[in-house]
Amino acid sequence: MKKNKDLEYYQNECQRLRSELNYKFQTDPVTASAAAREDQRLYRKVGKKFIPANDPYSYDGLREGFWLIHIKEGCTSIRQQIYPEKSAITAAARLMENKLVDIIRKAGEARPAKITLSPEEKKDWDKFAAKHGDSFNTLCYPSIQENAEKIVAALVDNK
Repeated sequence: MKKNKDLEYYQNECQRLRSELNYKFQTDPVTASAAAREDQRLYRKVGKKFIPANDPYSYDGLREGFWLIHIKEGCTSIRQQIYPEKSAITAAARLMENKLVDIIRKAGEARPAKITLSPEEKKDWDKFAAKHGDSFNTLCYPSIQENAEKIVAALVDNK
């Protein structure tokens, strides 16, 4: 008989605590939201401890829209995807961006001049520089990274 009374007591106590928690979650939306997020948290076992394996709050700061997320060892890249229909080409281009830098670097390597300017070419160059001023005395090139970014932008352009 004592077992039945103890069992009944604990069942009643559980029911009372459950109703208190439900009331708290129904009246406090922040607590309810936090509890719902914590239910989504996953853990993995490392040795004898369980450590969190995900962050259920990680995407709360993102505004509405399509997002392209790339996760690799030690790095997470999150970019807003303006044109969702081009997400595959955008992802491929972003993955190839570093290879594009190497390709452009090799293509733009300095090479020894084949020949010196002939007197006629030198005369033409001097005439051109005299007509347009000193702005063409030195030429500057865009950086390799800038070239790679322009190529990626051209690949994902919506036009």
